[in-house]
Amino acid sequence: MSTVKKTYVDVAHGQIHLRYVAGRQTVPTVFLHQTASSSAMYQAVMEQLGDLAPLYALDTPGFGGSYRPPVVPTTDYYVRTLLEAIDALGIERFNLFGHHTGAALACQLAAQHPQRVRRLAMIGPVQLTEQERSLWRDSAVKPLTIDDHATHLAEVWQRVTHLDQQPITYPPSTALATREAIDTLIAGDRWHEAYAAVFAQDFPAWLAQVDCPLLLICGDGDVLHPYFQRACQARPDAEVLELEAGAYVLDQQPQYMAQVIRTFFQQAGTPATTA
Repeated sequence: MSTVKKTYVDVAHGQIHLRYVAGRQTVPTVFLHQTASSSAMYQAVMEQLGDLAPLYALDTPGFGGSYRPPVVPTTDYYVRTLLEAIDALGIERFNLFGHHTGAALACQLAAQHPQRVRRLAMIGPVQLTEQERSLWRDSAVKPLTIDDHATHLAEVWQRVTHLDQQPITYPPSTALATREAIDTLIAGDRWHEAYAAVFAQDFPAWLAQVDCPLLLICGDGDVLHPYFQRACQARPDAEVLELEAGAYVLDQQPQYMAQVIRTFFQQAGTPATTA
């Protein structure tokens, strides 16, 4: 198993925390996490991918060990800052993997900077209509109210243990749920800002502009699974993988997911033909 280390890089508004595996491959791989997780969600997979290294999993601003944004962030802000961190690491062209919020940011980054991203893989592409985005904003963008009775602790536990579609088919272990709860508490009363940014983003427009080879992934228990076929139809050129899994597949099936990532990113980087 590969050794995963931690470090920081400086960007305009603070420091980005990241996990990394050193290596000598020509093309590095960058991982972007879901909300309200951190780069910790990639630890188990990165341990399996030493042959693909160097690997870098970044904590989005406001999450994990990264700084809190001085403004209310948008996806434009997140993408710009994450690219600053990638630049600070001396990375030029790279493979990119995003999960949920990370998928939304990765897709926009790949569309805006096609010369930088060699291949793009996403779990749970956020292929929502404007009406659906509005409904998600109303139902899911809820600030965490921290009070003296610690009701926020129960609220966070409920969230991380019920992240998937109901009924829960692939529940997280107690240890995994605890890690995710801690990450949510670290993000604190601003964790919801990433959701607000994603549900304000026109993901389908960015997906249409991506010009590199694509891998679209989703588990049948994932809360975003109902929209998955729509993303696949929008990009018939993409490779598609539908799993018996939920939102925590990277932790629950790390060896399998490492092989999926390895197989896709080791292919030749022939540009995609967008519709």
